[in-house]
Amino acid sequence: MSKLNSSIDVDELAGLLGTSYGKIRYYYYSKPIPDYYKTFEISKKSGGVRVISAPHDQLKVLQERLKILLDELYTPKSSAMAFIKGRSIVENAKQHTRKKFVFNLDLSDFFSSITFPRVRGLLMAKPYSLQSGVATVIAHLCTLNGILPQGSPCSPVLSNMICSGLDRQLKSFAIKHRARYSRYADDITFSFYDDLNYISPDMVSVLMGDGVSNHYYVKCGRPLVTIIESCGFGINLSKVRLQGRYERQIVTGLVVNKKVNVERSYIRKTSAMIHAIETKGLGFARERFAASNPPVDPDTGVQVVLDAHLHGRLLFIKQVVGVESEVYRRLAMRFNFLDLNFKLPLGVSKNRRGVEFRRSTPWYDKRCWIVETELDLEFGQGSAFFVADNVLVTCSHVSEFTGRFTSESEVYRANARGKKYNAGVVYRDKARDISILKLNDESLVFEKFEISTRLADVGDVLSVLGFPNDKLGAQHAGRQTVVVRNKFSMSGVQYFEVDKELYAGNSGGPVLDEDNNLVGVVAKGNDGHYCDHSRFICVSELLVVLEDYKKAILQVSV
Repeated sequence: MSKLNSSIDVDELAGLLGTSYGKIRYYYYSKPIPDYYKTFEISKKSGGVRVISAPHDQLKVLQERLKILLDELYTPKSSAMAFIKGRSIVENAKQHTRKKFVFNLDLSDFFSSITFPRVRGLLMAKPYSLQSGVATVIAHLCTLNGILPQGSPCSPVLSNMICSGLDRQLKSFAIKHRARYSRYADDITFSFYDDLNYISPDMVSVLMGDGVSNHYYVKCGRPLVTIIESCGFGINLSKVRLQGRYERQIVTGLVVNKKVNVERSYIRKTSAMIHAIETKGLGFARERFAASNPPVDPDTGVQVVLDAHLHGRLLFIKQVVGVESEVYRRLAMRFNFLDLNFKLPLGVSKNRRGVEFRRSTPWYDKRCWIVETELDLEFGQGSAFFVADNVLVTCSHVSEFTGRFTSESEVYRANARGKKYNAGVVYRDKARDISILKLNDESLVFEKFEISTRLADVGDVLSVLGFPNDKLGAQHAGRQTVVVRNKFSMSGVQYFEVDKELYAGNSGGPVLDEDNNLVGVVAKGNDGHYCDHSRFICVSELLVVLEDYKKAILQVSV
């Protein structure tokens, strides 16, 4: 049972809101309510402006608490799709897939047509039956200048409550005329399996265009208009359209002809935004984006920044087409290659194209390092990579010479061999064959690999990076695509066996999963004599070493 019911009075309502009725009267009745809002205009994507009225923090807290109470009070109709947990524009669009015709219309001045008297009357009437004083206080706290403001936490749920009667009547009307009905805020959709000639004129009135009856010239049937107007709403005549199955059928911005999908233009624009960062750099892309986009999102009122905007577009694509979609995966992989603070989830690739896409690129070259060591005219070379906290990881044996170890080394990247850095071993785990290095100049910070939250398994397709038998002229990190064929423990250390031989110089290189996250460290490579060195050290062993290293630092500091 909802806490908001017919038995409570204004004092109990105030208690539920965490305040007193006296404070509500003092703050929100003695002063003009507009003083508690910040109102601004933002441009609509379709032209014109939208007025956003955002409550100040004090009022917003009350409205957020009131929203929770109203959500408990309201039982959503099955056809209402907006502002309801578990429902979305995707769920709304799914109901209208594979139909011969889709009929769209918009309610005009949606929020501003919901007035103080309507909100108060709604709450006093059945099934809510709140006391008149309680209904009056709620309506007063939730309206601005007598109407529901866009920007208030309570406006979405109150608009759905007001539309309950409309939803009930339009659903019955749709069933009567063999149609499917849904509403997403002010966006109403009907869809039909019937041919045009069998769609009821009570719902869709087909006009004559060039002397021929066709679906490009339509208006709402008179009975449909009557239902909408009787519920206190009007129709935006410029947004009435009927879409046939041989053209793009759009519902709340999504294509629904066969399945719910994102418009191609949206995909192309998203790809172009990524391409601009890839080719021109992040600074240039941000400037160009800021010059051609409003500083505030017209739908949410939130400040628009390229990084977050692009991340949001890709999450929206994932929501619509799914994480396993190759369209999403290709875009998400390109996005994750960018040096941004945002990263995207990736599903398991269903084909080899995803693997081939992750070929050796400058992204790898920035993260893969060559390690050179020397002790008494003996020389060693291996591979290395950075992880979090600017820690450089390689194999312990890279700096071992006939049982002796050196702590000093030079590290550099293949595409910048002339720029070498001095590094020292700060922690060594000989049993696991892992060493932790730090650059002598600790102010330098370089690109790193993210450690996978999932361990590798038999059958996984992985990428092994590094510098096997490194050649002076090589400009890029080497990469092998391998398949895990076995896993085993040796001397208490977890290893994985792969289907290809790994060679000297590759030791200490990163092993990546299909999402380019770290799953292992290459173990000792083949130095020319046959031996079974087709294995890598599990990333869980590296995590143990990193944890032991942190403990050692703490002990030293104490």
